[in-house]
Amino acid sequence: MGNKLKAISKISVALALLGAAIPAVEAAPTAMAAKKATKKAKKSTKKVAKKSTKKAKKAKKTTKKVAKKTAAKKPANKSVKKTTKKSVKKAVKKPAAKKPVTKAVKKAAAKKAAAKKAATDKAAADKAAADKAAADKAAADKAAADKAAADKAAADKAAASSNSESATVDSSSSSETTNPTVDNPFVGKAVHTIYNGGNTDTYLYTTKELTTIATTPLHGTTSVIAYPDGITTALTGKNAGDLAIPVTYKGQNLYFKGIPKGLASNSLYEGLASNSLYPDGYYHALTDTVFYGVVKPTDPSVKLDAPFLNGSVWFYYFDGGSTFYSYQNNVWTGETFLNAQ
Repeated sequence: MGNKLKAISKISVALALLGAAIPAVEAAPTAMAAKKATKKAKKSTKKVAKKSTKKAKKAKKTTKKVAKKTAAKKPANKSVKKTTKKSVKKAVKKPAAKKPVTKAVKKAAAKKAAAKKAATDKAAADKAAADKAAADKAAADKAAADKAAADKAAADKAAASSNSESATVDSSSSSETTNPTVDNPFVGKAVHTIYNGGNTDTYLYTTKELTTIATTPLHGTTSVIAYPDGITTALTGKNAGDLAIPVTYKGQNLYFKGIPKGLASNSLYEGLASNSLYPDGYYHALTDTVFYGVVKPTDPSVKLDAPFLNGSVWFYYFDGGSTFYSYQNNVWTGETFLNAQ
């Protein structure tokens, strides 16, 4: 009995222990699952955190790279901005370079004004000198003309007396070379002239009656020595009534046939200029725009009542040819023509 009770008691104790163990066994799997879930959650969280950390690091690196690139680009942009600002400033300042141009223009204008004033002063001085020279020339011409007139009167008187005395002599004695008693017309006043004969030859004569033609004619525009005091009129022959003007040409004493005295005009010495024998210094105005003479139009001795007009012409004669001058805007231009050979 006692053994049964002991056995029952052991069984009860075992059962009691078994009943207490069963909840523990049942609860054990739940705790383990929770632990596993916790562990798994922690592991997942760690993975997510690790991935986030990696992504953050990668983003940080990317941000740094972008920042570096941006930083590298910014100085260039800043430099460009600075360069652009400088260029703009320079471009804005460049108009100041106009000052030297303005200064040069002013300087040129001042220089031009000074030159114009100098030219005006020179023109006034030249005109004053020309006026004085012309006045002097006019006075000299008048004195010469008066003297020529007196000399001619004396010569005519002497010639008339000589002709009267030689009336009984043979007609050939009219030449001074054949009759030594006749006055010599080549010993009077000699005047240098320029004869304008163009391109034709002009006959000269060996006698003052103009009866015999010399073998040496005047050729073209040439130099001739004339003796106005010895001018006479042919009394006989086909040239009776014409002037016999004593001249020396190429070393020979000959006679030039001129127009009658009554037709002579525009001359410094009667019978010379009217027969195209122009004394030194001679010039004449045909019209307001046409002139001729043995001085150039720019010669200080030339004096006119009015300034030259545009389109004026001037024929200048010299030994060996002539020059044709034309006038335009205060400038004379000339073209020269030489005697034909």
